[in-house]
Amino acid sequence: MMLLLCSLSFAGTGPDVPPPFRLQQWETELHGDEPGTRVGMIVQIDGPRPVEIEVWNGKNWLPARQTFRVENTVVMVVDLGRTVETVQFRSPDRMHIRAVDWDLLVPVREAHGLPPPTPGVLPSELSRIGVTSRSSWGARSTTCTSTEDTWYRMAIHHTAGSQTYGGSVQGAVQALQAYAMDSGEYCDIPYQFLVGYDGSLWEGRPYDYYSGATGGGNNDGNIAISFLGCYHPTDCSTSHPVTEEMMDSGQLLVQTLVGMHGIPSDSDSIRGHRDWPGNATACPGEWLYARLDELREPLGPRYGAEWLSSDFPDPIEMEEGGELSGTITLKNIGSEVWSPGSTNLGTVPRDQASALAGADWLSPTRAATVSQTTEPGGTGSFSFSIKATQVGTFDQAFGLVQEGVTWFADDGGPADGSIRLRGEILALPTESEPGGDSNEAENGEGTGPLSWNATPMEELGGCGCSTSTPGGRSGIFIVLGMFFVER
Repeated sequence: MMLLLCSLSFAGTGPDVPPPFRLQQWETELHGDEPGTRVGMIVQIDGPRPVEIEVWNGKNWLPARQTFRVENTVVMVVDLGRTVETVQFRSPDRMHIRAVDWDLLVPVREAHGLPPPTPGVLPSELSRIGVTSRSSWGARSTTCTSTEDTWYRMAIHHTAGSQTYGGSVQGAVQALQAYAMDSGEYCDIPYQFLVGYDGSLWEGRPYDYYSGATGGGNNDGNIAISFLGCYHPTDCSTSHPVTEEMMDSGQLLVQTLVGMHGIPSDSDSIRGHRDWPGNATACPGEWLYARLDELREPLGPRYGAEWLSSDFPDPIEMEEGGELSGTITLKNIGSEVWSPGSTNLGTVPRDQASALAGADWLSPTRAATVSQTTEPGGTGSFSFSIKATQVGTFDQAFGLVQEGVTWFADDGGPADGSIRLRGEILALPTESEPGGDSNEAENGEGTGPLSWNATPMEELGGCGCSTSTPGGRSGIFIVLGMFFVER
């Protein structure tokens, strides 16, 4: 087996998916990596016409049978009836054939059984980051029967073939499944997930089924993630540069799985295919292998916020019994979406009722929820009122909470108490209190702590009112401060 190729069988040898060789010349003796009994092909043709190809097994020309077609991409298989080391190809349609990727192989014949258990639904955590489900890309029904319920490691692969078939990444995923099941006799795509050069993410083998991609007895609990294309400088039909789009999406996928299953994000638990024992391969290719540490790098917090602004004045003065509304605005610096009803501003100590709770609070322990759905990198606002009801000093702290998931302080911050309301509430003075403000203005009118002096309309050129506060400050006030310290 050539070192480049990604072996997909349980024993560490077997067919590559998709086939690694590009047919360069018809009716010429061609060698595979090892002797085989079958030839598998992915054929790209001009237009919707049928295509015929024959393979020489050393004694006879044998017709290849078509097992799958999507657009102008066809999967073809021919059983040779004997073990051979070399083959030849011929076709009356060669003028209409753009490319043939092929391999000489011995079918894996991975365990099949009917009927299989019903595959589970793609987890919402994976749908949320953009993984295209099997039903969306048109997968065949699986014939796998062995399920997996404990994922604790990962293997990174490349397919060592084309990035697209039929002009699309989806076509490559469809052709990959057909080639694996028809040529290699796998029960499905060997990989759990695939990553396109354009950053697209695809569900491969159903998520809750045993992996079939990493040889040497390393499939147990080992999530196989394969990058569509060849990322090695030699021995591929066509080599491809690593793109930033595929690295960004690959990191997002790997780290999402790390979070879901508690997999250590290190080189012991997340390895290139070549690093798992018993695999004689250069997979996932030198160029991708050199960047595996980027896939292991944590994404940052799932839930985190950064202070932007507040329209609560600082300090705030209120009369006892008064109510004041305001809004604080934060940036979503985590990887998860904030949602109204789920992303809330809660009291600290956590879940302790606040004496400042206004009539618009969600509860005595929840001041507000985010006002709109806020994507990562977006801006969310939290609007609420506070009410001065209890005489004395106070220092009310707050923290962000994703209900049923986590407090932000336990993930990306801010720390509990970074948002605070501080002040003092005093009882209102009475008219009989020494030094209290008179409720009469100089003209002897007025009945409250504030007196109103009407200004004639003709002097203002319109209608207006002004207020005065005789004797200086009137009433008793609450002093309120908003403080936010970034973590």
